[in-house]
Amino acid sequence: MSRRQPVSRPESTESGAPLSLLEVLRRSTRHLAASGSDTPRLDSELILAHALQVDRIDLYVQFERPLGELELALIRPLLAARAQGRPLSYLVGQREFFGLGFTVDARVLIPRPESELLVELALRLKPEAEAAADLGCGSGCLGISIAVNRPQLRCDLVDLDPGAAAVARQNVSRHHLESRVGVFEGRWAEALSGRGPYQLVVTNPPYVTTSEWERLQRSVRDFEPRLALDGGEDGLGPYRELLPQLPKVTAPGAMVLLEGDPRRLGGVERLARQVLPGAATRRHQDLSGRERVLEVRLP
Repeated sequence: MSRRQPVSRPESTESGAPLSLLEVLRRSTRHLAASGSDTPRLDSELILAHALQVDRIDLYVQFERPLGELELALIRPLLAARAQGRPLSYLVGQREFFGLGFTVDARVLIPRPESELLVELALRLKPEAEAAADLGCGSGCLGISIAVNRPQLRCDLVDLDPGAAAVARQNVSRHHLESRVGVFEGRWAEALSGRGPYQLVVTNPPYVTTSEWERLQRSVRDFEPRLALDGGEDGLGPYRELLPQLPKVTAPGAMVLLEGDPRRLGGVERLARQVLPGAATRRHQDLSGRERVLEVRLP
């Protein structure tokens, strides 16, 4: 989001009469458009719905309702933060992923739609799995989505960052999975010593190179956690660390699904074959036709 000269925020009409919800929405949309938002109307609707604690669709049946000063006081700081580039998901405190709602804040990466491919493949290719692990879990969206759709499955989530682990625990509670999903702090599979063996492992490690991270759009670089994005000089550092750990916690014939940058997934595949002799690999494309996920079948 590039910075431009902002227009005035929603205040009141020239006559001093309260603004209607529709007028606040119009002014908010203009304000965010002038600030560089690519989706100013959608952003405004979601911010107003969050601030007013209504569903987005309810805004349309309340267009003529006047908004009081207390309501405007809730809306203004959210608009200001969005105009400065803060991601909308952090402002409203949640993000939808695989049809489920997840609590998110600045301690975790915002779940991306392309990562849903990991969940789809896990459910389709390893339906018999009884124990799974989500390494570098962030919000927990991968492991929790799998567990919600596989009632027999036990899933362990791991993240190095205590803040991210705390958010993951919130989402475990949000989906009432405390009896089947645990959250652990540590470096990849090292945190799961003695807890396996797992028939399924999913992971979306940091895979942006350091130089790419420095050039990311401001809304990502300045607000989302670098630990969840920066994969080192060549973007493969986390794979070099986690792949050798897998044999210690996986069952024979386990399936590992690794998300990666389409430009470097071949490098991840070569690394997996070197580190895991005898493993079979296959690449999977996302909806845009780009190779996004590497499937690794252990001997």
